[in-house]
Amino acid sequence: MSGDLPPRPIRPRPDECCNSGCVRCIFDLYEEALAEWERTHYQRQSKIETMVQSVINNARKSGAPKTFDKAWVKILQTQLGAWKHAEFGLGTSLMQAQRYGYTQMINNATLTNSSYKLRLAQDITLYLAEIGMDLPGWDDELGKKAWLDDKNWQGTREAVETIMGATDYLEQYFAINIVFEPLVGEVFRSGFLMQIAAANHDFITPAVISAAEADYERNLANTIDLIHMLANDEKHGAANKKLFQGWVKKHGALADKAATGLQPIWSMPHSKPVAFADVRAKSEERIGQILGELGLKR
Repeated sequence: MSGDLPPRPIRPRPDECCNSGCVRCIFDLYEEALAEWERTHYQRQSKIETMVQSVINNARKSGAPKTFDKAWVKILQTQLGAWKHAEFGLGTSLMQAQRYGYTQMINNATLTNSSYKLRLAQDITLYLAEIGMDLPGWDDELGKKAWLDDKNWQGTREAVETIMGATDYLEQYFAINIVFEPLVGEVFRSGFLMQIAAANHDFITPAVISAAEADYERNLANTIDLIHMLANDEKHGAANKKLFQGWVKKHGALADKAATGLQPIWSMPHSKPVAFADVRAKSEERIGQILGELGLKR
């Protein structure tokens, strides 16, 4: 359930200590195990941050941002600047959700999911701020304005804010990884940024965004494991599956609206090596495969 991390160590109960003054008490062993668990997570996050910063620094030293297509520069300010708010909202939602998981393993998986989202939001913010220093006329406020007011983003904003407002922690976890990510997240990150950037002389943005795709594969695997177990529970499986199917309908409709709203963005770059319709078709195939593993459908 925890992807690339082992389960968080469980603190011993007070009555598990023998009170004999052992050289290495059971609580000492717990603290050591907890420190090792935290080191594993922090090391991965640190490596990604170091990689991202190195890419940005090297790109700026070589003057790479100045070679970006001018239309693409506006897209980064506005569209990528708006997307960071989606990542932050989802990360915040998961941070809240992890407080209510029924086991430490569920909490662990949800919390790491949250930290990945928040790290990406931070990476995007720092990336845009740094390349903006090399580009005349750069406006850091365009992304926020687009997120709040641009009609293209209001469907995504509604989808994210609906997830944030859900009162069931499992609905939040399910909606993000089973529905929103394949229908919206991967569509924008992989289907737009990573496929179109290079054609517009931008070889930096894909490197900054790429870690998010690896993050999602881990988060998706964790979510499928949990939902599959609940959907196939001998006693409650049928009721759980009915509940999950309702979430697919609810959040699927919002995700469809969000993706459709983003379609005009594909027409903004000067070079358009991939069509929105093709990206959307792949996302439908992707969510079909995910739901199929769980015995669910659109």
